[in-house]
Amino acid sequence: MTIKIVICVLLSCATFSTFAQSNKNFKAIFQKFQEGYAERDTSKVEAFANELCTKDIQIIGTGDEEWLQGIHSAKILFKNDWLYWFRLSLDTSTLNIATAGNAAFFRIKGIAFMTFPDKEAAYNFAYNRLQQMIEKEKTSRTKMLSYSSEAADFIQQIESGSLDIKYTIRISGGLIKKNEKWLFSQLVFSFSYPMTRK
Repeated sequence: MTIKIVICVLLSCATFSTFAQSNKNFKAIFQKFQEGYAERDTSKVEAFANELCTKDIQIIGTGDEEWLQGIHSAKILFKNDWLYWFRLSLDTSTLNIATAGNAAFFRIKGIAFMTFPDKEAAYNFAYNRLQQMIEKEKTSRTKMLSYSSEAADFIQQIESGSLDIKYTIRISGGLIKKNEKWLFSQLVFSFSYPMTRK
């Protein structure tokens, strides 16, 4: 009976140790992801993606055309995010992870935010975003529809709100464990709909 109790205690300790180590590794990958989006140093995109992502990573971004696969496409997305997109702050207290062997599924919340010094800077940003958006449209009709719709939204946001723009964002996806290291295999960025400022 005593031997059984000792064995159970040892197994329990081993399980807890493994969980604690995995939890530490999970926090480390999200910390590195956060650091990349905080620093926004495009010269580090290659190293960032190679360190955190699988070669066949799948990403769904917030844009209509952002259905991406492969690390090369991931690097382009990260670079464009760091140059043109919101700043990102992850709330690790909301991190939820479910593991199944060498695979894990996660969800986490955060804040996508941007602060402009004045309205002119906000309009410059909005104009540049509109140019990027309509380039992806295939016909003149869809370009006009997209431009008018998005322009109206940008104007409403700038004129009615403050110059501090904040939205709640959700990120979910999958992780794969390779050589004792967790890597992102899937990333899905999403805003709640309709988008409302915090």
